[in-house]
Amino acid sequence: MKKIWAGINPANVWDGHVHLIGVGDSGSGVWFNPNMDSLLHPILKIQKTFYMHGGCVDAQQVDKSYVDRLVALMSEMPNGCKAMLFAFDWFHDSQGNIDRNQSIFHIPNTYAAQVAKEYSQYFEWVASIHPYRVDAVDALEKAHAEGARAIKWLPSGMGIDTASEKCDAFYRAASRLRIPIISHTGAESAVQGGDQSYGNPLKIRRALDAGVQVVLAHCASDGYDNDLDNGGKKVRSLELFVRLMNDPRYKELLYGEISAITLINHAAAIPTILENSDWLDRLTNGSDYPLPAILPLISVTKLASMGLLDETALPFLKELHSYHPLMFDFAVKRLIQWNGKSFPSKVFETRSVFQKI
Repeated sequence: MKKIWAGINPANVWDGHVHLIGVGDSGSGVWFNPNMDSLLHPILKIQKTFYMHGGCVDAQQVDKSYVDRLVALMSEMPNGCKAMLFAFDWFHDSQGNIDRNQSIFHIPNTYAAQVAKEYSQYFEWVASIHPYRVDAVDALEKAHAEGARAIKWLPSGMGIDTASEKCDAFYRAASRLRIPIISHTGAESAVQGGDQSYGNPLKIRRALDAGVQVVLAHCASDGYDNDLDNGGKKVRSLELFVRLMNDPRYKELLYGEISAITLINHAAAIPTILENSDWLDRLTNGSDYPLPAILPLISVTKLASMGLLDETALPFLKELHSYHPLMFDFAVKRLIQWNGKSFPSKVFETRSVFQKI
């Protein structure tokens, strides 16, 4: 454990990707699409079951038990560590209207802010605001005033084309307020539906060109997208992510985020990410909790077989996973190496990215 925390100040460690989940049984306003409880939609039903099990929820008080579990986990992290809790906006149509049928779940900004305020020693919060909304800029101003550290977007799951001019007013406001946008990139597996092409990393250039600080969640480590610079041919999404990160125009604005990269469908991207040492200091860490707690999604044995982990670390990591999935996720990433390269300490000290002095 000393090796994992060597050279890191826990007070600067903000887990930049933690999901709030629930069913609204506490009056939180949280909503899940009813299809997630229907046998007619088995994939959605299975996914919800996994999320609830991963979060160790009590079926009689889902909202409270999920937060209680997060509080318990954070209380066992080194003093000063925090988690950034995500709100999640509705899917909106092209006119900016809520479309519940296409929404998978909804986590209100008010709920994320409330939990973060109640347990301020452990949490910060991240707002989620669809940029097509008529009140998008007003909502952004309000969230910023109430302490939101960033804005969370899942373009396919929310119906956001980040390259659309409909986002421009939001981008101007986000740039002025110096509030980052954390946007999913690459294929989306956890939230069904929507237009997968919206996860193309190249589409976020419109935000960057407007002066917005952008964090590309998952480093586009899974899936394929159209190369919009070269005739639209299909290439790995990761290739497009690397192109953006190497673009000198965006050196001061663009970050990659390494949540989920250790999952079985993402891990092949790790060598490419580590080989690009010129921008390793522009990566940020996040756990994507509760995903690290879901057993089928990650295999340290597989990571070792890929040459990314020393096999001698496996017994420790497997025991840690059963006890503390947040610490496990952190430890795996701290121990990963490829050709002598590993993620530098700065990747895990993310507070400076999201806290503007």
